[in-house]
Amino acid sequence: MARREPAAARAQAARRSSLPGLRVARDELKSDRVAAELERQIFSGELPTGTRLPTESELCDMLGVSRSVVRDAIRSLVARGLVTVKQGQGMTVAEPTDASFSQALITLLVRSELTMGDVVTARGMIETRLVPLAAVNGDERDWERLEDIYEQFAAAVEGADWDGARDHHVAFHVALLEAIHQPALELLLKPMTEIILISGAPPRRTAKVDWEVETHRPILDALKARDAEAAEAAMAAHFEATADPARYETFRARKFNAVFAEVPWARP
Repeated sequence: MARREPAAARAQAARRSSLPGLRVARDELKSDRVAAELERQIFSGELPTGTRLPTESELCDMLGVSRSVVRDAIRSLVARGLVTVKQGQGMTVAEPTDASFSQALITLLVRSELTMGDVVTARGMIETRLVPLAAVNGDERDWERLEDIYEQFAAAVEGADWDGARDHHVAFHVALLEAIHQPALELLLKPMTEIILISGAPPRRTAKVDWEVETHRPILDALKARDAEAAEAAMAAHFEATADPARYETFRARKFNAVFAEVPWARP
């Protein structure tokens, strides 16, 4: 009769087989490589929510890496909300959240060499093309909400409440996207909130003119009139204002990752 493997060995073998993407040459494995592969398997569903991961020791043996490499990789995943670690229960795959997906996109931008001009231009293209849909699909509740946000935004700038100006400016642009009322598109655009947080800050935070309050009003007026063409033109004009070389040239030339490093309130 064939000898049965101990239960612990079978469990370890099962967990090892659930991580096929990590079977690569040992000298190529680093903490970021381990974290990236686990992240891929979590987002793809290969490692479903609630899956218990191998222990640190098992991962070290399976991958031929040091404990510090494994710990750095797991720490990175925990910080992004993809893995939970509980004493006595080990490491399990967490329920992916909006923040997890948003952080993944922000990480890509931070690691790139893109400038603020690149990011703002891309934002402008997306929002300008989408705002006509809000003019068609939005309703009175959206217009009331946008009107209230706009008034608070204008009041915050006028009163030199710069934190309030930042919050209401972001809320205005997010509300524009939500007024489209397309659930799948709204989900895809969730990471835009944090991108707006970072790229929507004016070059001179305490200069009222740099908040471009007056360029937001025509967008709202066009939406309330359900004039999709006018809404698109108003949004385009808003982003064109942020290309003024007299005030924005230096800001647009800066690296996105450098600005991100200076904006701690934008981080999860």
